[in-house]
Amino acid sequence: MKTSLAQVLTVLTGVCLTAFAGLAAGCSLPAAQADATRYYVLTTAATPPPAAPVGPHWRVALRPVDVPSYLRGKAMEVRVAGNEIQYAEDARWAESLESGIGRVLHESLEGRGEIAHVVTSAGEDHDFDISVRVLRCEGDRTTGVARFTAVVEIYAAGPGAARRARDTFTLEVSGWDKQDYGQLAQKLSEAVDGLGDRIVTLIATPEKN
Repeated sequence: MKTSLAQVLTVLTGVCLTAFAGLAAGCSLPAAQADATRYYVLTTAATPPPAAPVGPHWRVALRPVDVPSYLRGKAMEVRVAGNEIQYAEDARWAESLESGIGRVLHESLEGRGEIAHVVTSAGEDHDFDISVRVLRCEGDRTTGVARFTAVVEIYAAGPGAARRARDTFTLEVSGWDKQDYGQLAQKLSEAVDGLGDRIVTLIATPEKN
């Protein structure tokens, strides 16, 4: 019995369709996964403006905040040992850390009665220049604290002016549950706000030569 060309083509077509269906099933793409990344910002403490105290009301210039290179990424940093850190890739800062710290410090200082104004341009008259160099801004996985450390220097305004004060400021805010990064961001915000208090104290009590 001879097989016609039409019969051969029909069989081949069926084989090809079956093979194609199998390949399509094996190559199906996985379902898209929702992006688990969350973004956080530092915030100023929500407190009413204080009454203006009796005494001087300073105008200050806040220089750009300096942070170490390992803190310049967007991933939030957690210390897990003395010299070991981890980056939380699904918990990120919505802005650069130096920008966030500078913004919160600006708002924090403006909210204190001793500070008349935080100038925003080089041409504005002011009494003091403030320099902040951040050393740590992190959560501690072992102790459950938010830790912020910065070196702050204050200079009288003007070229060649003498340094008025220098301090290494460290504040640890306890109570981080080691999982909630929104909570960590809030506690680090409290620590940066505390630096605003320290700056006012340093201006009021200059170092002795």
